[in-house]
Amino acid sequence: MKRIIAATIAAISCNVALADPASYVSASVGSAEQKLSVDGLHVTDSDTAFQIAGGYRYTPNFGVEVGYTNFGTATIAAAGASVSAKPQSVHLAATGTWNLTPEFAFTGKLGIARTSTKINERDGTFSDSSTEKKTSLMYGIGVSYAFTPVLAAVAEYQDFGKIIDRDGGTLKAHVVSAGIRFSF
Repeated sequence: MKRIIAATIAAISCNVALADPASYVSASVGSAEQKLSVDGLHVTDSDTAFQIAGGYRYTPNFGVEVGYTNFGTATIAAAGASVSAKPQSVHLAATGTWNLTPEFAFTGKLGIARTSTKINERDGTFSDSSTEKKTSLMYGIGVSYAFTPVLAAVAEYQDFGKIIDRDGGTLKAHVVSAGIRFSF
């Protein structure tokens, strides 16, 4: 009986070791740029962003991903007044991979993002805080380099579109990041 259990465990281990890892988690850090447009005035600010994601590849070329992005804080100040935005987003996307070599690949994603942005406004003694939520289309392109079958470096550009669209003003956000991906 012990030999049968040991043989079964060994067979399962071999199959898992030989299978192409389909699930993954990733973490990355980069720069988030937020572009505010109000009544013809355009202002851009950037901050450090971080992302975590998890996904599953149904085939070597197609899969699905869910992720979280923190865009940092963008602040615009003039004449004693300031407005700051702290967006964070959760996305669900279809993914595509084009392997150029066994190690190097181009990647893409297209999906939807739900973004929650905390807005703080100050003007002298007046202060106001609110939260805006918006669902928008998001897309991303990138490259990956696999050091091993389970560990890869990734670099990506992701655009989250208009994360705020109200009262004649819009806020757009995108992220450029680099990180690691662990497949299992």
